[in-house]
Amino acid sequence: MERKMRINKILIIIAFIIFILGIILISYDYIKLKINHTFETVNLELYGNNSPKNINENTDEEKQKNSDNNYQVDYFGYINIPKINLKQGLVPLNSKYNNVDMNIQTINPSDYPDVPGGNLILAAHSGSSGISYFKNLYQLTNNDEVDILYNNEKYIYTIVKIYTVPKNGEVAIYRDASKTVVTLVTCTKNDDTTQTVYIAELIGKEGV
Repeated sequence: MERKMRINKILIIIAFIIFILGIILISYDYIKLKINHTFETVNLELYGNNSPKNINENTDEEKQKNSDNNYQVDYFGYINIPKINLKQGLVPLNSKYNNVDMNIQTINPSDYPDVPGGNLILAAHSGSSGISYFKNLYQLTNNDEVDILYNNEKYIYTIVKIYTVPKNGEVAIYRDASKTVVTLVTCTKNDDTTQTVYIAELIGKEGV
């Protein structure tokens, strides 16, 4: 009887240890997940100098100016979003043409697609003008595909998160820091007070 009680006691202790180890493992995974899901804050003023203007339609003077632009841009890559038929060149960070009034802007800090855990941050106007490259982003939903063509590779991303932030010159980017992502930012459709952020995670790549 005494031997049986000792065995039962040992079994109870072993079960208790296993239970504690399970709690520790679960907690570790949860804490790790929370640590990975960090946020970055980037400065982003789509209108410049905090002076919003109507970009849904260009003035006649702006239209003429845009039509006269024959500048040559050396793109570092291209963005392709099949669902909305968007394919557009991407301008390097240090280019004088890297601004939303001329192109899709590459926001500093940004990482190129081949950086593990990096974040390529792109911003462009919505609306209906000639520079409104992100005018149809509002049609995107989770799981839609976003491709970045870079250095003869197609980096394939899928959208995992869409949210809005106040239009105050800063954008909080909520993402999993262990993932390689591309972040798209534009003005929210039919809302002059917010911007919409699209987070897409890398799921694969292939040669082009």
